[in-house]
Amino acid sequence: MTISRLPLALFAVASIAVGCYKDDRGLLSPTRTKPMAKVLLTDAPFPFDSVQSVQVYIISIALSTHPDTGTSADSMHWVTVAAPHRQIDLLTLQQGVTDSLGIGEVTADQYKAVLVTVNVDSSAGIRWKNGSQAALRWNGSGQESYGTFVEAPIDVPDTGAVIVLDFDVGRSFPYNNRGDGAFDFFPAIRAVNRAATGSIAGTVTHDASTGSVGPVADATVTAWAGGPGYWYVISTGKTDAAGHYRLAYLLPGTYQVSVDAPKNSFASAVDANVAVNQGSETTHNVSLAAFPGAHR
Repeated sequence: MTISRLPLALFAVASIAVGCYKDDRGLLSPTRTKPMAKVLLTDAPFPFDSVQSVQVYIISIALSTHPDTGTSADSMHWVTVAAPHRQIDLLTLQQGVTDSLGIGEVTADQYKAVLVTVNVDSSAGIRWKNGSQAALRWNGSGQESYGTFVEAPIDVPDTGAVIVLDFDVGRSFPYNNRGDGAFDFFPAIRAVNRAATGSIAGTVTHDASTGSVGPVADATVTAWAGGPGYWYVISTGKTDAAGHYRLAYLLPGTYQVSVDAPKNSFASAVDANVAVNQGSETTHNVSLAAFPGAHR
């Protein structure tokens, strides 16, 4: 398998899944024989409202047709599909917003592993809202490569594909693990073919038990996959000032959706039967009772 590297068209500002091609319906260049794979980056918004920015220097993204078992990564054949070599502020990517990392040529195939290479020494890290630098342990140095969670093989047909990397900031930068007020970096990144996904969106409000109905801002919304006895987190998001949220780029299936209000101001809510269909958005509105209240 070979790759011909192309000039990268990058965004200075995060945008909604739009790239350097005016029409995403066909990613096969008329002058080339191989399909194009375009890589977008998104995130599940960071849950800490006291943080101003989370910046990571991304060097490259590579694909492999072989599954990454953890012990096989060094011997696998990887094809570099994007090489942004730039700083990304993950906090600018919320509710399905993406940043284009580049477009590269690949062979039409099923890709079962995605490798993200980061330069941790060049990464600006985390800043508090007052502008000061937060203590952060990268747990590595220089150039580090991290495997992503590929839920299902990523099909790249002859017409090309758009691959989304969902970088879950909240889970990637756990806070105060050692009781010293520092963050740690343990990347949680999910990779999917955008065309194969749907989304969940809605509004989180609180009921009249506190006097009047109103939106709940900064609530954490989590989509869980699996089933009874074994649920695991797929994506997390956060409500805005109007209580709106959106969990994007989810593969079709039934998810458990949990909502947790900030600072235990309202009771949590869990719904274990939220369906997602390919190419559509499921509306899931949630009403929270005053804390401590029953789940709804």
